Amino acid sequence: MSSFNGDLKMTESYMLEMTKVLANRLAPLLPTLVPANQSAFVRGRNIHDNFLFVQQMVKSLYAKKEAHILLKLDISKAFDSVSWSFLLEVLQQRGFGQRWRNLMCLLLSTSSTQILVNGQPGDNIYHHRGLRQGDPLSPMLFILVMDVLNSMVQFATEKGLLQPLAVQQVRHRVSFYADDAVVFLRPANQDLQVVKYILDYFGHASGLRTNLTKSSASPIHCSAEALALTTEALSCAIKDFPCTYLGLPLGVRKPTKAMLLPLIDKVADYLPGWKACLMNRAGRLVMVRAVLTATTIHHLIALDLPKWVIKAIDKLRRGFLWKGREKANGGNCLVSWDRVQRPLELGGLGIHNLEVLGWALRIRWLWSQRTDPDRLWGGLHVSVPAKAKAMFEVAVRTVVGDGNTTKFWTDRWIDGKCIADLAPALFAAVQKRAIKCRTVAQGLHNRSWVMDVHGALSVQVLTEYLLVWDLVDDTVLQHDVPDKHLWKLTQSGVYSSKSAYSAFFLGSVGLSGWKRIWKGWAPLKCKVFLWLAKNNRCWTSDRLAKRGLPHPSACPFCDQSNETIQHILLGCPFSRQIWTNILSSLNFASLAPSPADTRFFAWWARSSSTVPKEARRGLNTLIILVAWEIWIFRNSCVFEGCQPRVERVIQLVEEEGLLWCRAGATGLQELCVRSQAAAGICILVHSFAYDVMHIDPASELPAQEQPLIEEPDDQEQEPPQQEENPQQSSECIVDEANPSEEGRQDHAIPRK
Repeated sequence: MSSFNGDLKMTESYMLEMTKVLANRLAPLLPTLVPANQSAFVRGRNIHDNFLFVQQMVKSLYAKKEAHILLKLDISKAFDSVSWSFLLEVLQQRGFGQRWRNLMCLLLSTSSTQILVNGQPGDNIYHHRGLRQGDPLSPMLFILVMDVLNSMVQFATEKGLLQPLAVQQVRHRVSFYADDAVVFLRPANQDLQVVKYILDYFGHASGLRTNLTKSSASPIHCSAEALALTTEALSCAIKDFPCTYLGLPLGVRKPTKAMLLPLIDKVADYLPGWKACLMNRAGRLVMVRAVLTATTIHHLIALDLPKWVIKAIDKLRRGFLWKGREKANGGNCLVSWDRVQRPLELGGLGIHNLEVLGWALRIRWLWSQRTDPDRLWGGLHVSVPAKAKAMFEVAVRTVVGDGNTTKFWTDRWIDGKCIADLAPALFAAVQKRAIKCRTVAQGLHNRSWVMDVHGALSVQVLTEYLLVWDLVDDTVLQHDVPDKHLWKLTQSGVYSSKSAYSAFFLGSVGLSGWKRIWKGWAPLKCKVFLWLAKNNRCWTSDRLAKRGLPHPSACPFCDQSNETIQHILLGCPFSRQIWTNILSSLNFASLAPSPADTRFFAWWARSSSTVPKEARRGLNTLIILVAWEIWIFRNSCVFEGCQPRVERVIQLVEEEGLLWCRAGATGLQELCVRSQAAAGICILVHSFAYDVMHIDPASELPAQEQPLIEEPDDQEQEPPQQEENPQQSSECIVDEANPSEEGRQDHAIPRK
């Protein structure tokens, strides 16, 4: 029996590998086998091509003020009902050889199902139709079958059985995304009957039957008689615009508030299930970046979201980041949202600005319009925000070939410059229609660009006219060479949304030393703390005093100077002693801060620049570690009344550093090993290097080095409000990196 099971597993593995091999061979051929109106499972195409095509078709047909119908089809049990004989016939007609078809027969015939009865699988039920779910080859075979429906509609259009649409420049009247199909037609009796006949015939032959009762027809300028005729012929529901297509709102006008509220609700629905009270700020930052922001990408690519939507989503993101709930008032937000949304190198947290992200993503339509005019929506007008269009014109340089895809007046095809910049007065005299449509090939043919200039010509216009004449008159087009458009913001010359997004921040003031904070090896919570310290947003006594809140009168370490974040991390004699002891034990005594060093980040930058490059990464990790432990110990002194002891802080650094090394802080390990070889074994090196190299990670740690059951929380809390009782102790100070709304015990350091 074991031998039988082994043979069965080998057979299943062989079939899986075979489908992967066949899928890898078929995938590169799909763009040539499947027309542009099918975007699913085809490399280089995406779901937004279909939505943009349908959206612009609806708006264009609505502008023509002629009666049309948008028919959304519902295919019943799409994958499970494909006829095998029909699939093999399609493969034969598309030129697939006998060997390939034999492999298809082998793969299809091995599919079976077993039903569990009382926990025991029954006999095999062998299939006679349908494709495997989850098989990498099945989606490709399915879209080849669906392409037959597209061919039938195209054939009916070419033979005059279907009336042409009012928009003549489009090549397709059907949009496919896997089994999501949309057909544009006129509400004439012949057209309706032909479409119904095509659907019935296709369903009978392929097994993919259309459920007309679940399908819908959306009218465009249709009369009541036309709607009655449509309902009678197709027996489908009538749904007015706006409607939903591919998860996006579709209408003849801009999306209304009711159409966009589901997006806001979708973002808000994530928050209750995440139990933010159990997450520190670093964890919430990850969720904001990876989930809340990513949820909006689908809409941002396809739609120009109004500002009220972005503002509502930002309110949710901001509240979750700072307080773990849907709303956070001004006192809860430690740093302005505009700064938080900047890239890391510009002093932000790397959370995307949704408005700017939308501009960067929608530039892709202008790029595809120039570099791939054969897209499904080619020939239709594509609207993008003005700032996105301006960025595209600046970021793209054109090398003219045949001149068919280069705009004469607005593209940068004359030594990287455009006529609009070279001759602004002349450009102002050009008709708007010519600005949008005139290509270089059209403009240079018989000097047709001259006819685009209208109105009274001033001296300035005539001067610029002669300048443009001299610049373009010697241009020679290469009729067999297409125009080449280069994206100047990437080395490859190809558009990327990342480079476009970064370009919108060009000219902004950067954050010095951002790489030392964000590129070093350290837990994210430590990096967030140092980012807050860099922005002076930690709740130390100086900031509490400015707000009129209770605060200790002096530094909890030295009890001499006023407490600031710079003083706590470096300026305090207590902190300087910690730095001196640790750096000296690692043979970096020359880096120890002097009494004149009062600015922590300036001292960090100077220290990092003086060490060899190979030791710099480990030193940066060490500085982050020590600064974090000093801050944690400061919280213990403030909220638990601990006595400041240098030896205790060094012990905490040793224990935490050992855990960091075991977690993958290789730079810190190398730094300690290098220091051990140079200066001999010391206590700190023993903890960092010897233990890491000689203790089995799988074994239990000694009792004094047991992993922490509870890590100190690095969340931050809003400044406490003034209470009526004036006799408040200094324990009311709320710590920046370790706040807790449940109680001050969360600020405790559980290490004994």
